[in-house]
Amino acid sequence: MNENVVQAILSYGDRYCKEIQNQYNKDYLKENWWEALKFFFGRAFYQGRQEGMSEKVDKAAVDVLEIEVSILKTCFENKNWELLKEKLKEKIGRGKVGKARDVEMVISTLKYVSRLPNRNMIVHSVERINSGKIEDHYKELQYQYNQANGIFQVGPKIASLYLRDVVSLFQLEDKLSDYDYIYLQPIDTSVRKVAIKMGLVTNAETDVNDDEIRVNIVKLCQKFRCSPLQFNHGAWYTGNYAFDLLFENLAKQRV
Repeated sequence: MNENVVQAILSYGDRYCKEIQNQYNKDYLKENWWEALKFFFGRAFYQGRQEGMSEKVDKAAVDVLEIEVSILKTCFENKNWELLKEKLKEKIGRGKVGKARDVEMVISTLKYVSRLPNRNMIVHSVERINSGKIEDHYKELQYQYNQANGIFQVGPKIASLYLRDVVSLFQLEDKLSDYDYIYLQPIDTSVRKVAIKMGLVTNAETDVNDDEIRVNIVKLCQKFRCSPLQFNHGAWYTGNYAFDLLFENLAKQRV
């Protein structure tokens, strides 16, 4: 693998952090459960929709929760979420934005945070990571592993995306083992496209195995002694904004 390719992608990882991560105040997120919740929603709604749709669904959900703050408070107190669910359905679902499952995801997330001290999702995640429990936490978030308390519609990609950005933002990489990085590799269309172009899959002509990509990204970063988080950030940024430009420029350098 050409080191120039890796270094170029890492540089886009830096750009991701400057343009997206650096907009967050770490202390504020840890002090304010609502901001922590919006941080999570800002990742959980990004599930392979048409361009711009994720932002619209995210905004619709947040707007309802901010307007219906008294209802939200009552729901936390009596654990009855039906009225809030109906308010969300007025804005989200077929014929509006998003889908009915998005409403279930919002309610499921609120139930999840209602069980946490101070309702702060990020504080909980940081504590779990600091205690070396990132694999357990990765599974705890996902409905498929934890149907009693996990978050509906959250699977490997969303759990990895959220945890990747928590670890990156709060600089928690020193709390990870080499294997833990597997849980911090969200694989979406953009990252998959870069992985195929770089030859990180066995056979790009067949269905690409996302687990294979996760493992091979981590191995690649171990080889070049760079951060798998920064690489994943950069692969996403490259796939979205600079894919053709990056590989065209690298091809010219080889001529």
